Amino acid sequence: MYDCPVCLEPLEPDTGGLITVSGVTQDRPENWVFGPFPVHDEPCRDRLADPRFSLLVGTDGYEKTSTRLHADASSTQELLAHWAKIMNTSYVSRYSVQYWSDKISGTDEPNGTEMTPWPEMDEALDLSSAHFTCLGTRSRSREAQAGYDIAVHNAARGRKVAMFAPDLSPRNPVPGLTIDRSRPLTPEYIENTLQKMADRGERAALVIIDRLQVMSRHDDDGPYRVSSPDDIEVVSKELKRIAMTESLGTPPVLLIARLERPRREDHALELDDLGAAAELEYHADLLALADRTGPAEVAVLVAKDRSGPAPRHLTVNW
Repeated sequence: MYDCPVCLEPLEPDTGGLITVSGVTQDRPENWVFGPFPVHDEPCRDRLADPRFSLLVGTDGYEKTSTRLHADASSTQELLAHWAKIMNTSYVSRYSVQYWSDKISGTDEPNGTEMTPWPEMDEALDLSSAHFTCLGTRSRSREAQAGYDIAVHNAARGRKVAMFAPDLSPRNPVPGLTIDRSRPLTPEYIENTLQKMADRGERAALVIIDRLQVMSRHDDDGPYRVSSPDDIEVVSKELKRIAMTESLGTPPVLLIARLERPRREDHALELDDLGAAAELEYHADLLALADRTGPAEVAVLVAKDRSGPAPRHLTVNW
């Protein structure tokens, strides 16, 4: 009936037909200001609530609220359908607590939105905590360097950035930016490296992987290059899990992927332009494709966005 917005796995009612919904209320339980979200009990309920609910909880009457409701009750369906409509998605999904904090306080610009060197792209990419974002670009294009450009931009703003890019050519060191060119590049290697950084007190505030097509998986015969839709589904699920890992600081993960279908004149970008990488759609919180249409102009398709309308098209000065 619902997918949990934290782990993205199906949410099944218990033997009594009850599900847990959680969110933030103000002044009285009926006044939901964040959520409610249908979630698994533990650990998903706590991951949804902590630490980001702390932006609201304890101020001006805001309280974290979790309750058990009958999944089939018309009142439950109306409540969740109301929020599903607001979220513009088929189920109630994650929405940035920072967004709601800014919305409630009347702030026009959410804090920390300047996450890319291109102002219009901040509208397209969600690099907030615990989010797994994918960006499709065309080989040998200026957009193909987006991962490195975003890494440098965020490092310059004082964020600790970890970038995994086996094919990236040597560059001058950038303070705050760690570039790992190791092969084979597997989700397990990425997680272990990030954990070692965290253990040294150097948690990454942003993780960038360039790119899906150089990643590998392990089987009984050793590592092999990711290629099939099944491989991509497994890798994307693991990267989403890394983004949600508390011991790593729930860092946003940005994965660059290559557009596989050749550019077609007079055809707007489509999800299928990613080829097998379109399988990323299921586990990604946001999936965007970028393709150049002019010397300083890039067409962007936001094919999926758990926190906003999708699909949507926009033009970026780049």
